[in-house]
Amino acid sequence: MAKVAVISQPALAAGFALAGVDAYPATSAAEAKKLLTALMGESEVGIVAVDAGYLGAFDEVTRRCARESHRPVIVALPSGVPTAAGERPSEQIAEMIRRAIGFRISFKEG
Repeated sequence: MAKVAVISQPALAAGFALAGVDAYPATSAAEAKKLLTALMGESEVGIVAVDAGYLGAFDEVTRRCARESHRPVIVALPSGVPTAAGERPSEQIAEMIRRAIGFRISFKEG
């Protein structure tokens, strides 16, 4: 089974680790880029979620490589602020998962 990895700000990485995800804290976009490059070379990693702020700060070549990567699939980790009018974070995550694995999921609103 492929692993899921998260590259996020240190304050969030601990929470992801508690949820059982391989979490990699980064304090800057440059550090996140180094982590992403290393994870892209690991065959057991299937999905890498990268903090959207870091991903947006990468140079164009790195962003293009991330967009075009099929294994691992690279997705932006929403910062909690909806990117489209009226879109909830759960909708963002569901769409990222659909693009990554080809299945649509839904979250129970509670």
